[in-house]
Amino acid sequence: MRIEDLKIKIEDELKGIAEISVREPNVIDVKVSRDKIVEVAEKLKRMGFDHVKSVTAVDYPGERFEVVYVASSYEASLSYFLVSLRTSLPYDDPRMSSLLSVWPSVLYQEHEEHDLMGIEFEGNPRMGERLLLPESYEGIPPLRKEFKVRVEGIDA
Repeated sequence: MRIEDLKIKIEDELKGIAEISVREPNVIDVKVSRDKIVEVAEKLKRMGFDHVKSVTAVDYPGERFEVVYVASSYEASLSYFLVSLRTSLPYDDPRMSSLLSVWPSVLYQEHEEHDLMGIEFEGNPRMGERLLLPESYEGIPPLRKEFKVRVEGIDA
């Protein structure tokens, strides 16, 4: 299968609910609103994208967060391709539905983004638990750009 053929197939499946583009030779970028992300993830899974390789978040200070899921497939015809599923969250309301019901592989990755970026993944049972930070940690999540590193009395 060619990337152009897969793009057309995804566009047909997600018509009217997502923006689709080819970002790299083997990556299809799917941008969707947070209220449609579960629906889109379910459709991508039915198309053969059966697992998520990574979940990450980007902090655009004071503006928004962008959460990115990189989905792939173990099917031979799709295994060369990646789908970058992304959504934006308002900076003052960084929450969205978890994709755990679609892809179980997101369990700990969403948990990491919650712990380090402060994004709430509704439906993920790990929210409220610490994974990488001590249970006593309070304050700005350490991967947010507004977090200040303190070293021997120097603010960096």
